[in-house]
Amino acid sequence: MDNFNPFTMFAILQESLGLWLWGLLLIALVLIIGVVSGAMKLRFARRSLKRPVLAAVLAGSVATAIFFMLVPSWTMATHGALNGPVDYLAAILIACIPGGGITAMVFSMASWRCARRTTGVCDKSMA
Repeated sequence: MDNFNPFTMFAILQESLGLWLWGLLLIALVLIIGVVSGAMKLRFARRSLKRPVLAAVLAGSVATAIFFMLVPSWTMATHGALNGPVDYLAAILIACIPGGGITAMVFSMASWRCARRTTGVCDKSMA
């Protein structure tokens, strides 16, 4: 376990995922840039984060619930394979991965839209 560091983890992921790793890293980078730029646009437009965050949390929760039902099929198992609390926790955590991506995407789109709107249409100004 002495050699178990971030470089080793990256090597394991690169060997396991191959070219998919670079695509996933690119998607993660785009989502991070989208969330940060959306929050900055709202800040510069003096708008509240309330509605974009609410929309993102709602969409992410629905997506996580949908993906929770799909997780056993990813491993070619049935829902009967979820026997204990640890199994359910693992399935929920795995479902949170695409749910988090959808949350970030919805927040980015909603914040950009709210930042472009005129005062009073999306929400009250932060003044």
